[in-house]
Amino acid sequence: VVHKVTGQIYVGAVNQLYQLTQDLDLIQTELTGPRFDSIDCLTTYCPGNSLFHPSHDQNKVLLIDYFNDRLITCGSVYQGACTIRSLQNISVVVQNVTDPVPVVSNNEEASTIAIIAPGPSNTHVMYVGTTFAGNPGNTSPRTRPGIASRSLDTNSLFQIVNNNVDENTSGTHMFVEKKLEASYIINYVYGFTSEGFSYFLTTQRETIDDTSP
Repeated sequence: VVHKVTGQIYVGAVNQLYQLTQDLDLIQTELTGPRFDSIDCLTTYCPGNSLFHPSHDQNKVLLIDYFNDRLITCGSVYQGACTIRSLQNISVVVQNVTDPVPVVSNNEEASTIAIIAPGPSNTHVMYVGTTFAGNPGNTSPRTRPGIASRSLDTNSLFQIVNNNVDENTSGTHMFVEKKLEASYIINYVYGFTSEGFSYFLTTQRETIDDTSP
């Protein structure tokens, strides 16, 4: 991702983040993995019988939050939680997320797209589309909606916005119907906002029929 003012470039890879000048000179690198992690863990707690092993961190989200002058990164370790970093030095975590939640899939191969766009109540939120990847460990896949708008407010970072209606849709998050989520896979390719609306480009079967192209 390229900063539209400074021209600096931020790159996310497996276990690494890179910060470059507009001339592609290296400014900073940051190791994000491997991390000792377990699919049995929640974002803030691990049961006593959890089996830990070195886990590669697939950095899935790299977003510049121009409204708050910060870099948002989300990787596959720690159940897909996110981190707030400095745009000037990616090694500096500028804000601790006091109540981290799963945001992206902890499956390295599952797709994720995120954009910052206008949200409810005249705020800006982070819209996230993430592919269903089963139910590993103790974290329910229903904690990661197919599409969700997540708060960028300091007091509720990455929580689902106005999550107070029904299980399948509240206007700020949507799930594939539970009986279909494992077989009807949606891959997220791109996201953008235009004239107050947010859009996701996906690849998926034309119908829920298993034989559908």
